[in-house]
Amino acid sequence: AQAAQAAGVSPPASPAVPQFPPYYETQYEEQMLDHFNGENVGTFRQRYLVNDTWFGGRSSPILFYCGAEGAGVPSIFEHSGYVLALAKELKALVVFGEMRFFGDSMPFGEDESFRPDPTHLGLLSVEQALADDASLILKMKERYDTPGSPVVALGGSLAGTLAYMLRQKYPHVVSMALASSAPILGYPDLTSPFGWYRVATHTYESQAPGCPAAVRRAFSTLLAAGAPQLSRAYNACTPIRPTQLPRVVGWLVATLTGSLAARAESAYPLARSPVVEACATVAAASGSLSAFAPLVVPHGSCLDVSRLEATGLAVRPGSLAARGRVGGPKTANKAWDYLACTEIVHPIAANNVSDMFPPQTWSVDALSAGCRREFHAAPRPAWMPRSMGMARGAAHLADATSHVIFTNGLLDPWSAQSVMQNVSSTLVAINIPDGSHHSDLGAPPNPDVSEADSPTLRAARAQQLAILKGWLEERAT
Repeated sequence: AQAAQAAGVSPPASPAVPQFPPYYETQYEEQMLDHFNGENVGTFRQRYLVNDTWFGGRSSPILFYCGAEGAGVPSIFEHSGYVLALAKELKALVVFGEMRFFGDSMPFGEDESFRPDPTHLGLLSVEQALADDASLILKMKERYDTPGSPVVALGGSLAGTLAYMLRQKYPHVVSMALASSAPILGYPDLTSPFGWYRVATHTYESQAPGCPAAVRRAFSTLLAAGAPQLSRAYNACTPIRPTQLPRVVGWLVATLTGSLAARAESAYPLARSPVVEACATVAAASGSLSAFAPLVVPHGSCLDVSRLEATGLAVRPGSLAARGRVGGPKTANKAWDYLACTEIVHPIAANNVSDMFPPQTWSVDALSAGCRREFHAAPRPAWMPRSMGMARGAAHLADATSHVIFTNGLLDPWSAQSVMQNVSSTLVAINIPDGSHHSDLGAPPNPDVSEADSPTLRAARAQQLAILKGWLEERAT
């Protein structure tokens, strides 16, 4: 409903989404507002979740799930069931950290935290978040009197990127990492901007053959439509005026491009794939201007063009809104967009050649212009690669770190920006042909380990477990 309202759609009432039962203790740690400025002695409370059900004691490992974007750390825990299964196998303590500026870990409260200046929103950075995590890990070792416990950092998506970076930046704190669907190569000059939508298109073709061709036809029909036809096809609340047409079509193209591609992130398991569902919707009205309408205007709703114009909404590729991830508080979207405006700078573009979407450019200059308007900040696309060891590409990661497992679902668009091949004996890539976005650790479509898990997913998890056990045994000797 929040996504629909933000987009100018008047939605019907929706049923409550069932929640997975909690299985953790919620705790808080006092953290420095600024770990790198001795003049700033202020603190804030970082929320974290603990499960010590299977913890074996002083020499047993700690699994630390790095906090990242989203509505808050409980929502991450609820779909990360494999982490608990891994803890049982390794007799590990499980800690889920929450990233600053998300969930309950707001340094200055919901509103004041997002004041766009260096002493408020400027304290949201990868470096500060990693320092929070390293500090929390050391505090947990003190609390459980287990100074010798090896630490495995892990996470999926941005959390996977942070798991890699935590291992790289704090090797004396973190012994090894499991980075799932981690787009650490998603920076200009390290990856093609067209990879994200290319993989998404491949996922559509593999799960619904012929669907990309139907999507291309539907976009062509949409781009050629007039205002009266578009008003009828998308059930506009009031008729679309000719002067409004370019803006409405632009919004529809951007929204459909982002949301269709984002469905590929949830393409596992096939039986619940939103890709198949979307293709069925498009096929049901193939060749019609209304082919996309059910995807953006729910049944019983109308497209509120006046609200769309009033919000001035611009959907940026890679944003949570473009990827259909707008659940939870609005601050979650704002915090992610700030990171995407500063340090997590993923180039995402479409060309309608290797993908099924209308051409969509991406450039640092265009991103900078939008970020300066929104946050008075500008992206630093070279800083993360230089400071975290990725600047020379995957082939040279061994110069920066070791003992990291990179796991990718090949249906996941983010795999285009991830490490896909082994770099060394201790920098290992595991690719899951039918997997999507961090399917191995768990995701909303497959939150728990199940007998229905595919053979390739089970094999990947077995390989992960074997590698981690081997590394832990080596460290113990």
